Amino acid sequence: MTYPTELEIKMYEIYDASYQVFLENWQVNRQVALDFMQQYLKPQPPQVAVLSVGAGPGDFDVQVIRTLKQQLPKELTLRYVAVEPNHLHRQRYEQKINVPEFPDVDLKLYSEKIDQFQTDEQFDIIHYTHSMYHMPGQEKWLVQQAMEMLKNNGFLIITLDTIDAVIFDTIFKYAALTGQGFTEMLQMQEMQAIVEGLGLSYTLESYPEYLDVKLCFEENSPAGKLLMDFFCQADSGQLSPEQRQEILQILASKVIEQDGRKLVPMPAATMVIPKQG
Repeated sequence: MTYPTELEIKMYEIYDASYQVFLENWQVNRQVALDFMQQYLKPQPPQVAVLSVGAGPGDFDVQVIRTLKQQLPKELTLRYVAVEPNHLHRQRYEQKINVPEFPDVDLKLYSEKIDQFQTDEQFDIIHYTHSMYHMPGQEKWLVQQAMEMLKNNGFLIITLDTIDAVIFDTIFKYAALTGQGFTEMLQMQEMQAIVEGLGLSYTLESYPEYLDVKLCFEENSPAGKLLMDFFCQADSGQLSPEQRQEILQILASKVIEQDGRKLVPMPAATMVIPKQG
């Protein structure tokens, strides 16, 4: 087993704090992925098995478990495997999932990164929900690996932001200003090209999502700083006042004022890839 370095642990801590503020201000649409799961799932006795990769703090997995438990015949059990290397995310996950609501769910949470995760299990559903950004250069291999880990009637679901999401502009601006951070980040159009290059068939649905960035414009706001960290995918405290203004100008140029909120577009798409052959 490979343990995280001190730098990785620090980055996990920064990301966890910024991600919590992000979640509180995100106008998210989970229904498309949930509908795909219900549409494509062909449950076979005695068990339905799901693998969640980069599961985060568990917000979406709670919804997946609830949805599948409502759909599955009572004689079928639900096996739910989650892979999440961020120790703080795992703590939040366990608090959300290990509750009396799910006493009959066979749940296992692993701390490895997906490229270190080993199992002989076969899954009905594998999903990467806004997590494949953090696995650069491995996307093709991850899709191929997922195909091998699926049951014959299984399917892979990938959700990502599309190229129009403002966060790509802020991430790349941060890198240009500081020489740090990310100069590339996966978006759904690139994922489509990868999947098509593998000769796989898929169904795709795009939809609007928004993020309230009002906090970012509040001076000396700790929560605003954390939200800026998320938009930079790095420590926004490294920015000079002038550089911070450049990031804010990107957000301001996209803002839609609504009911006291400052919403910026974060359009996303969900892709489902059935196992073939």
